[in-house]
Amino acid sequence: MSTQQTAVTRYIDVLGVKTAYRHFGAKAGVPLLFNQHFRGTMDHWDPLLINTIAEKRPVILFDSHGVGKSSGEIPATFSAWATVAASLVKALGIKKVDVFGFSMGGMVAQMIGLNFPEITRRLIIGGSSPSYGEGIVSGPEWPFVMLLNASTSQEAEVAFIKTFYSQSEAKIARGKAWWKRMNERTEDRSPYVNKEGSLRQTAAVGAWFTPGPNPDNSYDRLGELKMPVMVVNGDDDILVPTENSIIMYRKIREGNRNCHLHIYPDVGHGFLNEYAVMFAAHVALFLDMDVVV
Repeated sequence: MSTQQTAVTRYIDVLGVKTAYRHFGAKAGVPLLFNQHFRGTMDHWDPLLINTIAEKRPVILFDSHGVGKSSGEIPATFSAWATVAASLVKALGIKKVDVFGFSMGGMVAQMIGLNFPEITRRLIIGGSSPSYGEGIVSGPEWPFVMLLNASTSQEAEVAFIKTFYSQSEAKIARGKAWWKRMNERTEDRSPYVNKEGSLRQTAAVGAWFTPGPNPDNSYDRLGELKMPVMVVNGDDDILVPTENSIIMYRKIREGNRNCHLHIYPDVGHGFLNEYAVMFAAHVALFLDMDVVV
């Protein structure tokens, strides 16, 4: 079976743009579509997480337009990013997917669920936030600025470990182990998002958190999510404050008994890497659970 480290990169036309993806894992089951974080590519997923999940179900990793190995330009809104993701699924001839979005990818995942419910069987939103609305809080600016300004692999490693992990000796060691795993694939890697692309992604984040009615945003529409949803985060996320995950859960839960909240203890934004095997097990349980009616 192919793995995160060995899966072949393939290309397909999505909305007239050459789009890179990797589709591997178990032969049967509903595929799990992964949507990545700020400046992340297909190669920024933790192989320990991806390979554990791929043992039991197909997975789809991809570079959205303007990212990594894909051509085109980074869209201006997460709603437009969701259109790219959904169009990829349709171009692959897949009728239904489960959707996971992490951090900025969680904002995209919300819009996939809202705008394309016909292809979204179940939805997992990790380390993320609804768009601007009552109760939504901002974290400190320095973590985002640090990630934005990293221009070398060494600077990126420092930035990700400092913003995804708390800074005890043990936690930093876990961060370094994650970074090493993530770089085990040495051939056919997606190039890091450059400064111009990072600024376009930053603009999309700005639009997401701009006050005022906006059909491209999620806050006032979260009640439309009727598929099973799992909201997950660490208990001390400085990049996307944990409070926002709780607000999202509560707003979805008002009209959806199949919304679940999981907060991992003593961890921040990097919960899915620090608890990779445990999180993979929780993902499997959620995707296979009986639906409450």
